[in-house]
Amino acid sequence: MNERYITVEGRQVRVVQGGSGKPLVLLHGWSFNADDWVNSGIFARLAASYEVYAVDMPYGVKTKSERFQAPRPEYAKFLRRVLDALGLVDPPLVGPSASGEVVLWYVAMGLPTRAAVVVGPVGLRGELLEKLAEVDTPILAIWGERDEISPPSNAELLRGRRVEKAVIKGAGHAAYLDKPEEFVSLVVKFLEKVY
Repeated sequence: MNERYITVEGRQVRVVQGGSGKPLVLLHGWSFNADDWVNSGIFARLAASYEVYAVDMPYGVKTKSERFQAPRPEYAKFLRRVLDALGLVDPPLVGPSASGEVVLWYVAMGLPTRAAVVVGPVGLRGELLEKLAEVDTPILAIWGERDEISPPSNAELLRGRRVEKAVIKGAGHAAYLDKPEEFVSLVVKFLEKVY
């Protein structure tokens, strides 16, 4: 595993990379950064099967990348530029909470990815939901049973053609950190089908 900074549109972006195999990109929630994937053990578990890139996105309180403020669709476009800088064509994307919304915008705008996994995504409304209803990208949407920020009932809002939904019992908004083994099992099983 190694940590490096890349320059994207003149901004420094931190990336933690490790493992081997097909690429997989992990983003972080608003109150987190790439270190949380590592500290939870999720990074190592996924790196056993994939080449994992955990990207500190330019938002949130703990990011180690250079921050900027933008609407979520603009962050999705910036993510595409990050992937280009990393030489990644269409890797699956994993995003919790705010990054879940960014990943869904990325998919909704037709930007290239083989699959998407979102955890307790926020911002499920309006134009985003309309666009997602038409996409063919496989999406796994996971909620924590006790999520009070984006409750599991929000699963009903996602009606895309290829959306799978799952609820992790006893987990909160950061379901992936509350129950990392269950989370990894869901992600690996999903990716084995679609990737």
